[in-house]
Formats: sequence, C-alpha cells, structure tokens
Amino acid sequence: MTEPHANPEDLDLYALGALDGEDKQTLEAHLRDCPYCRQQLAAARQRTAMMGLAAPAAAPRPQVKAALMDKVRTEKQVPISQTAPPKTGKKRWGLRFSLGFGLATALLAFATYEFAKQDLDRGKQLRQLQAQLAQDAAALQAMGQVTGAPDSAQITLLQQAGGPPGQARVLYNTRMGLGVYSGQIAPAPSGKSYQLWLVPSSGTPVDAGLVDANQQNGAVVVRLTPGLAPKAFAVTLEPLGGRPQPTGPKVLVGAAG
Repeated sequence: MTEPHANPEDLDLYALGALDGEDKQTLEAHLRDCPYCRQQLAAARQRTAMMGLAAPAAAPRPQVKAALMDKVRTEKQVPISQTAPPKTGKKRWGLRFSLGFGLATALLAFATYEFAKQDLDRGKQLRQLQAQLAQDAAALQAMGQVTGAPDSAQITLLQQAGGPPGQARVLYNTRMGLGVYSGQIAPAPSGKSYQLWLVPSSGTPVDAGLVDANQQNGAVVVRLTPGLAPKAFAVTLEPLGGRPQPTGPKVLVGAAG
C-alpha cells in the first residue's frame, strides 16, 4: 500500500523551522522517498519567503530581547516535575492556525500593496497626460493669437557650426510679448538643458524658457514683456535647469527680420 503524503501543515511548520522532535524525524524520512512532498515543501518555503517580503522590516527594541532571554532562562530552571503535561494537539492546532492566518494576512497585505502601487502609477500617468494636454491647449491658443495678428513674425533658428544638428522656429509677436517655439535638435548630454533666449537690440539676453530636444508635436509657449523687440532668438546648452544668463555655447540661432 502506498504511504500517504505528508500533512501540508507539517510541511508549513517544517519550512518555518517550527517542527521538531519525532514529527520532524518522521517527515524528513518521508521526504527522502517522496518526490511529491519535496515539491510541496519547496512551495511551502516559497510561501514563507513571500511572507517575509510582504511584511515591512522591523527591528525589536533591546528591552524586548532582554525580557525574552530572561524568560527563557527562568523556564530552563523550572524542574520538569513542576511543569504541566504537554498538550501537543492543542498547541499544534494553535500554531497551525496562527501560521495560516499570518500567511493569509501577509498575502492580503502584498496584494493590497500591488493594487495601490498600480493605482499610483495610473494616477501619475493620468497627471502627466493632463499636464501635456494643458500645455498643448495653451500652445494652440497662443498660436491662434499670434498667427491671427498681422504684426507677428516667424524666426527660423539654424544649427551652428560644430553644434548638434537641428532646426527650430519661433512665431513671435512683439506687441503682445507672445510667441510659440517648435523644432527638433539632438538630445542634450546628461546633466544639461536647452534654453531659449530672446536677444534684444540692446541689453542682455532674456530668458524665454527651457525647450526639449523634440518639440515638433508639443510646442513651447513664450511669454515675455510686451513691446520687447528681438534682434534674434537663440538656443544655448546650459547646466540642467537653465541659468539666468547664457553661459554655454549657442546651438541654434535665428535673426529677426
């Protein structure tokens, strides 16, 4: 007659290191001759590992460890005759119940975390999409205002010698101080940003904002002081986040008409 398989609860206890004595020896002897139960033990160990990953790490306070060690030393000093007979069945049932409840709780916590993480990811993507839509709507509105004004001008910005390949344009209205930048240029090196400048007829360049390498589909709205006439527009390569005044090389430049 085929020997029955091991009790699943014994496998869980063994995986936790909570099975001892004759029960442990019997199970180990059975595992040597039962491939099925060895597979079930491996699954039990995976569940145990998941419990450890799902629960947040927490270090016990030193007082807790000291109290536990004092209790262990006290129990070791109690004579065997003074201890109550062991209630193996009840103790085992309680341990198994705790194990099952703890595993279910850990799995529930892990699932809750995953669902919450997915919700956060979806929320982040939604906010990014909303921001992009708002930017596109503002660009369309500004472009409509600028293109509808007869005194608007288009400035083409061309690649500079030795600089990264690219080209852009600025549709700008001096009277309104409103413009739209669009174009494409090779990606900036790590730790660098592209920054757009209005170069006036006199005085220092005026910051017109950061631009991405690819602004073909998502234009950048330029809002400056009304009446500020440009001699040219330029894009420079600056440290990440830009600077109040240009410090890096000009990569795109276009003279106003």
